Amino acid sequence: MDSEIVYSIFGIVILVIIIILVMRSKGDVISRSQEEKKDEIILNYKQKIQEILSPLDGDVRVLKKKKLLGQISNEMALNIYFDEDDIREVIQELSKA
Repeated sequence: MDSEIVYSIFGIVILVIIIILVMRSKGDVISRSQEEKKDEIILNYKQKIQEILSPLDGDVRVLKKKKLLGQISNEMALNIYFDEDDIREVIQELSKA
């Protein structure tokens, strides 16, 4: 009989600890909309292109830009936030930069 009480108290304590941990973790989650995530991804690509291409000139710059745009297109094709039309628009926008 005594062991049943000890196990019950132990179970209740563990349950309370789990509930407290779950309640604490819910406040840390920050969710962003799909549009915000897409805009952030596009901005990161623009910055990446500017960083890589800024020191280059002429034909080297053109070749490197083509290669980067191909890589970005492949990465975006694997991303769940972009469909084919979005990818085409973004690549056109990045090619003008």
